Amino acid sequence: MKNYEYEEDLDILYINNNFEREKVITNLTFGNLVIDVGESGKVLGVEIDCASKLFNFPSEQLKNLKLAEIRIMKIGNMLTLTIALATPIKEHTFQFVIQEETKNIPIAGY
Repeated sequence: MKNYEYEEDLDILYINNNFEREKVITNLTFGNLVIDVGESGKVLGVEIDCASKLFNFPSEQLKNLKLAEIRIMKIGNMLTLTIALATPIKEHTFQFVIQEETKNIPIAGY
């Protein structure tokens, strides 16, 4: 079962990290990224707007990913969000460094 959805007409990639079906309590928005955060502080998923442009992947490849993975590392009030994508043609890892908002949302590091 794949853990992502790609809506080609909207160019939105959603990567699901919520295998326990935890309730989303808030969303954090940073540019093209919307991060779903659960009650435990776990990042439950990431929505990426304009994904084909942001990652320089053709839409056809985003529909048929071999791997779509989210990794989080937290150091102080900084988050490093890593998105790993792999197609039959290429693999890439993208990192985004995000300063936590002052709302003190307890995001758990991994």
